[in-house]
Amino acid sequence: MNNHMYGSVLTLAALGGLSFLNATTANAAGLEYTKQSILPFFADGNYAELSYAYADPKIEGTDVAGGINSGQNNKIKDMMDDFDIWGAAVKVAPTENTALALIYDEPFGVDTLYQTGSEFSNSMGTTEARVDTRSLTVLGGGKLNSNFWLYGGMEYQQAEGGVQLAQNFEGDPIFYDLNVKDKSNALIPVIGFAYEIPEIMLRAAVTWRGEGEHSFKANESLLVNNAILNGVLQTTGPTDYNNIPDTVKNAIGLPKVGFGNTTLGFKTPQSVNLDFQTGLSEKYQLLGMVNARWVEWTKFNISPSAITEVVGEPLAEYKDDAYSVEVALGKQFTPKFSGEVRVGYDSGTSEPLSLLGPYDTIKSLALGGSYDVNDSMTVSAGAQYMWFEGGTAYSKLPIDKSLSERTLAKFDDGTGYALGVKLGYRF
Repeated sequence: MNNHMYGSVLTLAALGGLSFLNATTANAAGLEYTKQSILPFFADGNYAELSYAYADPKIEGTDVAGGINSGQNNKIKDMMDDFDIWGAAVKVAPTENTALALIYDEPFGVDTLYQTGSEFSNSMGTTEARVDTRSLTVLGGGKLNSNFWLYGGMEYQQAEGGVQLAQNFEGDPIFYDLNVKDKSNALIPVIGFAYEIPEIMLRAAVTWRGEGEHSFKANESLLVNNAILNGVLQTTGPTDYNNIPDTVKNAIGLPKVGFGNTTLGFKTPQSVNLDFQTGLSEKYQLLGMVNARWVEWTKFNISPSAITEVVGEPLAEYKDDAYSVEVALGKQFTPKFSGEVRVGYDSGTSEPLSLLGPYDTIKSLALGGSYDVNDSMTVSAGAQYMWFEGGTAYSKLPIDKSLSERTLAKFDDGTGYALGVKLGYRF
């Protein structure tokens, strides 16, 4: 087979703009924004890339302010903000059988903002969550023989963010604020191996990435505006939870906990990626690709100490691990232009849904192209459309303990799109 021809297709399939969109599935399961691809490590020779993607998911629903069967329910307008993701990589080949790569990624995030008019907004504020992560992965490896690669390295991951929760429980508003005061850094091991048959452009690469343990200095505060509580305290309007006397907390069944400075810890999940490709037809210049991923979301949770004790559950946790797969077909149409079509499925993390990311399974369809400007420069671009499965969000009441759990909202199936572009340079 003509390696230059397939190399052009691979620029799209493994490294190009569409493949970056495949990595940035707008919102995959949990807090996932990208698939943490290491494929730049396998680029031919010395290579550098810079990529950008814009994603705009749309998810709406109905709260249950008046009860599940009530006509008083409020419309939840689009509560997923659009967002940008940048990526970059540099790969060098010290020898024919060794490689070093530096890969920048933004793997996890939350961009949620509830608009006014639903149970998740009140006079004290609105429900909003912002989480950003940035990672820099260093990989090194080499061939054990003509077919097997062994590689490994470390990911340096930085995280920051904050959460506000505004809810109205049967007419009693609360407002919780988690103000994260700093950034957290974590070092994460990455190990993988690959099997290649260069003559038919076959490669199967398996990559394991460990957990990222983060710790933040933060401040928690909680305001409540409960009618019974206001009557006992002879007050009107919101009351700081810390100002409620212990005798009153005991009388109405509230835990004796103080809000204020705290240490918040959580772990980004471990994962395993499988990246497979093989030439399908030299005559028709076709390349087939499969990308599969497992993420251990069941061990993830965000549990600030005070609000977790009051509510009785974490701010965020997931019932199931997530599995995803994308299948793609790449074709070279001219010596300079290649194209790809890709379909994908993400299993989600099952119900109950999180208010911070209220969707379950995701299906996607993506198209992209790659053009060799010259022997060194390649421009790639792609577009992806996504279908989000809705469902039900549950929570425990923080004030009225007689209702230990209730349905908060029903979220409709949603849609979204992503656009991406990448510049690749061989040197």
